[in-house]
Amino acid sequence: MQAGLSLVELMVGLTIGLVLTLGLFTMIASTSQAFKIQDDFARMQENATSAFHYIGDSLRQASFYGYVSDPTKIAVAAGSAVSTTVDCGSANAVAPQPANTPALNWALQTGTPIFGYYGLTPLNVNTIFPCILAADFYAGPPIANPNPILVTRGANGYRICNALVALPGPPVCTNPNSLLTTQSNYTTTIYVQSDPVTGILFYGNEYAALKAAGTTRTFSNGNDVDIFEYRAHVYYIRPCSRPLNGAVNCTGAGDDGGQPIPTLVRQELVGSAMTEVPLVEGIDLIDYRFGIDNDGDGVPDVFNATPVATDWPNVVAVKVTLLVRSPTLSLTYNDQSKQYDLNGDGVPDYVCTAMPAPACNYKRKVFSQTIQVRNIAQRKGA
Repeated sequence: MQAGLSLVELMVGLTIGLVLTLGLFTMIASTSQAFKIQDDFARMQENATSAFHYIGDSLRQASFYGYVSDPTKIAVAAGSAVSTTVDCGSANAVAPQPANTPALNWALQTGTPIFGYYGLTPLNVNTIFPCILAADFYAGPPIANPNPILVTRGANGYRICNALVALPGPPVCTNPNSLLTTQSNYTTTIYVQSDPVTGILFYGNEYAALKAAGTTRTFSNGNDVDIFEYRAHVYYIRPCSRPLNGAVNCTGAGDDGGQPIPTLVRQELVGSAMTEVPLVEGIDLIDYRFGIDNDGDGVPDVFNATPVATDWPNVVAVKVTLLVRSPTLSLTYNDQSKQYDLNGDGVPDYVCTAMPAPACNYKRKVFSQTIQVRNIAQRKGA
């Protein structure tokens, strides 16, 4: 009778056990790595979706100023303080940056609902946008159109009016001034009111005086025309998400825990002050192609990255392309073999070897979406 295992049998059993254990750990490591890759790409897709959501909402609201059919007919109301008091706000009024004076005030250029700026750098961005701190603007790598700035102007869709519709006549806004006083920060918030021909911009607490002076807009039955909150947005990429030690602006390599995350941000009107708001992390590069309607049917005939001045009123769609980076780096991942083409011309816009380490340890993916500028396209018949 056999009383135990021989040395050979014991060694064979141990070898089989080691092989099975090694296989199990290999499977666990592979599964963990696959999960990490899937999680990174899922978060990249979520970030891209969020970026398209923010930019898309602004583009869809661009050129909406109420009932007016021609956006060039919107102007600051006579006697309103809007033209002299819109500024960068105390948070961004950092010397030696100038105040956002009317001469440079992109926020009030209502006649051009959409505009793009190219070739700006941290050294010259203040000449156009005094509210953007040099340290908060990431120009991107040296490519043809590195990280352009997109500007949109319009109004939100919330109607400040006592009743929405009084069929079969026009809306009934019998006392909009009392309704304005119930809005948050109405004394420093810019509003727009327009009829089909012209419109005005004003602060909420100025409406009573403007109405008494006959400056406000009314329907044929004498009722006040609806009032909307005015909005202006400027989108760009900032080199970090969370500045070191809670600083106002990005500070350098110490931001975001030592791994600065390029972040889509926008300047927006909060009351009458321009305020920078971080939106989406991990946006490395952004490209805009503006769809220009040349024949007046509301459908883009050509897409151009740098429209001339006369083309901007005819932009009816915008193709937005993003290069999105994974939220965390992976020292086992190497992106050096990848080339990313954002504009579809066959020439790579980004190669990670052109950037300092650890640029190639992040996963990246290109996302693209074409968004209709509804208010301009629909006026043209689309």
